[in-house]
Amino acid sequence: MADGVCGIFAIWSAGGGLAAPDLTVPVRALSHRGPDGRGTWCAPSGRAALGHTRLAVVGLATGAQPMHTCDGRYHLAATGEFYGYQEIHAELRRSGRRLSTGSDSEIALHLYAESGPRALDRLRGEFAFVIWDERDGELFAARDRFGIKPLYYAHHRGRLYLSSEIKALLAAGVPARWDRASLADHLTVCCLPDRTLFHGIRQVPPGCYLRAGEGGTRITTYWDLDYPLAAELPETAESPAHLETIESAVCAAVRTRMQADVGVAYHLSGGLDSTTVVAVAARHADPATFTVRFRDDASFDEGQTARRTAEAVGARHTEIVFAESDFAGQAAETVARGEMIQENSHGAARLMQSQAIRAAGYKVVMAGEGGDEVFAGYPQSRKDLAYSLSPQVRARARDSYAKLNAHGPAGHLRFLLSQLDFVPNWMLDRHMTVTLPLTTVLRDEFARELEQREPCAALFSGQGSAQLAGRTPYHQAMYLFCKTWLCNYILAAERLDMAHGLEVRLPFFDHHLFAAAKWAPLDWYVRGDSPKPLLREAMRRYLPDEVYRGGKQGFFAPPAVGDDRVLMRLRELVRRGALDGLPFFDPAKIDAMAQRLTGLPAARRAPYDKAVQFVTGVILMTETFHMSSPG
Repeated sequence: MADGVCGIFAIWSAGGGLAAPDLTVPVRALSHRGPDGRGTWCAPSGRAALGHTRLAVVGLATGAQPMHTCDGRYHLAATGEFYGYQEIHAELRRSGRRLSTGSDSEIALHLYAESGPRALDRLRGEFAFVIWDERDGELFAARDRFGIKPLYYAHHRGRLYLSSEIKALLAAGVPARWDRASLADHLTVCCLPDRTLFHGIRQVPPGCYLRAGEGGTRITTYWDLDYPLAAELPETAESPAHLETIESAVCAAVRTRMQADVGVAYHLSGGLDSTTVVAVAARHADPATFTVRFRDDASFDEGQTARRTAEAVGARHTEIVFAESDFAGQAAETVARGEMIQENSHGAARLMQSQAIRAAGYKVVMAGEGGDEVFAGYPQSRKDLAYSLSPQVRARARDSYAKLNAHGPAGHLRFLLSQLDFVPNWMLDRHMTVTLPLTTVLRDEFARELEQREPCAALFSGQGSAQLAGRTPYHQAMYLFCKTWLCNYILAAERLDMAHGLEVRLPFFDHHLFAAAKWAPLDWYVRGDSPKPLLREAMRRYLPDEVYRGGKQGFFAPPAVGDDRVLMRLRELVRRGALDGLPFFDPAKIDAMAQRLTGLPAARRAPYDKAVQFVTGVILMTETFHMSSPG
């Protein structure tokens, strides 16, 4: 675990010709991800080059990368954490492998040398890595199961480039152009797991690996969210043994991620997920907790609960105050760092939080993301669970879908209805809060294109079809959520943390924990009035009573659209021609929308917050990355 999150960059050229200078500029673009060291290597054949920037958190004196096997055949650049590496180290040495460091990353190198892609079955953690096989002339790259660590790639001028962040690909010369289809998909649902908003720049999807060689570039799935078939789920029953299994899996996931030779900090909101992580950690250490306070809107502020929680578990607590004015000043940087359109001010708050944690001397932070995905914590999930548990509720919902057509274009929703016989509630929510408000301000041609898009169609073929068939509506909805919104938007927070060289660890996204939780009877998720009763009951003895009995509050900042400065900024961007060269939004309609909202009380503007931030994000991405219009 010597290397921390870090940043990786790789080039493959079938015809050779690569040299060390090809790495200089793009690796420098990743320096924020690895301020503790930098390394590059170019194959003698000139067919591959690897670059690495290092954030050292364990085994601080060893683990420089790229790494190499002693026979000179395999070469690795890796980012992230491989947990349980000590046991695998010992096993590899017993088998005769010659390890040269105490790094966790080295296990990926030697496991791959022994068993090729099957090595991924042995790896636990948040990671992305690239291995070059000099003898066979093949490049191998893999990404962790949930997509916590990013891995982007692009073909450009006869070369294949891979990187931890898009900005390094742009620094290498890959052109920055909007992907028209991906933006349309993002406006309605979200990008697919192998796409980005940049034309020609793709992702290695979560749970997949890439191989590039004489046969071209191929993507293969090695792990997927294999929810049980509806017929396989246990019958409704009280199950203390299952609660004990969940408790054990949560504790193991947290304790595993506490391993570091530097201090580990903790996000603490006051909600169930982050409190669970902190409370488990407090049994083994004195955690340092950090909470964002929203000064201007008490309804979004959980600071007092978080403070009391920190006191209850004996944590050293720090509060970070986020004011309404902070969003306007950080919006552009948040887009630049996250490489993603931001639709809520929580992105700017996360960026400020990561800066404060790093300034306090920490390189590692543990967070509660994943609790909602694994334990059905979203409000929309409870509706999908009702569809799963009650045929009568599902029948009533089906009758209401006829109203969708009365509210504007909804081609993708009609497609989902034809495939699933219901529409996931998170997609309905997005349709109402983002797609519909923006439909009226689109250019006519793009509006017609939007009506024809079916973003999820590709997920209903191949591997996705097999994982959707025969599942409950709740599991189908969550599968689609994880394949789109989770890996593209929620986990983009990783880039906001790494903007300040801060590694984030997410114990709820542990595949051993997921394997235990997925078998829960569905009625476990809806017992009582509080959300996530399965997690709540399993971890009850760890939780302060206030949190155990509390409700759900996601990490959202107050709506930025209530601030006149945000609307004024949008109008300024429009009037100076930022949208003129893009085929997406009609500038006159956007200006009119902003002017109309300015005349409304702040409370009546709130429903338009995501729409305003979406348009602002498109403009800021265009300016920040000098993105040209799609062809």
